[in-house]
Order: sequence, then C-alpha cells, then structure tokens
Amino acid sequence: MNLSANAEVIRTISVTGSAEKTFQPDIVRINLIVWSKGFTAKEAQKNNQLRFESLKNALSNFKIKKEDIKTLSYELNPDYVYNPKTNLNSIQGYNCQQSLSITLRSIENAGPFLDELSVGPKKDLSGVNVNTLQFDLDKRLEEEKSLLGQAVRAAEAQAAVLASAASVKLKGVYRLVPRGAQVIQPMYAEAMMDMNSRAQGKSLALGTQLMSGEVKVSADVSVDYLIE
Repeated sequence: MNLSANAEVIRTISVTGSAEKTFQPDIVRINLIVWSKGFTAKEAQKNNQLRFESLKNALSNFKIKKEDIKTLSYELNPDYVYNPKTNLNSIQGYNCQQSLSITLRSIENAGPFLDELSVGPKKDLSGVNVNTLQFDLDKRLEEEKSLLGQAVRAAEAQAAVLASAASVKLKGVYRLVPRGAQVIQPMYAEAMMDMNSRAQGKSLALGTQLMSGEVKVSADVSVDYLIE
C-alpha cells in the first residue's frame, strides 16, 4: 500500500514580512568591571571595596537609582606565577573583580559619568574598566512587539498579492515563524581611551564625548499560507 499516494497534498504560498523603525535612544546601558589586586585575598577585597566606594559616589552624583544598578558577578582568585626552575606554580597575590550593569536614563550624562569613573584611589592596585556601552530604548520590548505585528501584516499583504496573481484563494496561516527583532546599536566614541588617559594622569582639555546616533529596530517573519 502506497501511503504517500493517499496523503493529502498541502498547498501553500510562502512569504516573508519585514518591518523596521529608527529611534532616538533614551537610555545608556553600561557594563563595567571594578578590579583590584593585593598580596592577600583580604587585601585584594579591601582594595576592591575602596574602589567600589568611589564608584558609589559617582552613582550618587549622577542620581542613578538602585533599580538601575545590578551586580552580575563577583570573583576572587589567586594570581599564580610559574617557576621554571621548580616547575611549579606559586601564588604571588590575589585578584578581585566584580562586574556590574548600570543604566543611565539621561544619555547626555554618559560622557561625564565615564570621566568620573577614573576618580579614585591613586594606586595601581584597583581600577574600573568599561566592557560595553550601548545606547538603547527604555521601552524596546514594546517596540519589538509592535514591529513583529507590522511584519506579519506585511507578509499577509504580500501573500494576498501573490494569491491574486496566481488565481488562488488564501485559506489561512499554515506556519508562522518569527525571526525575532534585531536592534542595531550606534557606535560610541573612544570612551576607553579617554578613561585610560585620565587614569595615567594625562591632562585632557575635553571630557569624554559620545555620539549617540540612532537605534534601528527591525523584525522579520516567515509565513506559509494555505491556498485553495
């Protein structure tokens, strides 16, 4: 018995739909690391806390709320050095670091905030590194949902045109696959270089300047429509 011969043939039209919108960013997301080192684990932790207190002052000065500050990780590890004579590793100190995520709700404060991060204990035993800085939308999730809806409607319009041209009728959706929304982040201007220069005691006539650009959000869907 040939089962495939009796199987129902599913007739479909496959289309894709896209939607895109450009926004002015209204928040800045910064991921940074507070690092420190010391001869003992306790000293490394103490140096980290001293640097963190300086960071807290910056957070307070820029009125950053507690809900916009999140500790992502905290690490305390020995620093090993290899001795080729003994073929052994020995501990020469300890490294401590904590990673934080910070949201600035006034994007014009991004540059001055980065400049203030370089203020702290004048030692080589601790510091603040900026891992990432992204201009973003506070209500990005709502915009993504709206764009996905627009992408579905664009796919439906395309399917209707194809069905009319092929003299068939659309019966309904057979398969709908969202490809998700994408956010294209703008570039930012050499914040790390300015911070490092300040940390080394170099005089800068201007503070850190960032270019917020625009945030482009796009969404795509793939849809199969049943036809008759």
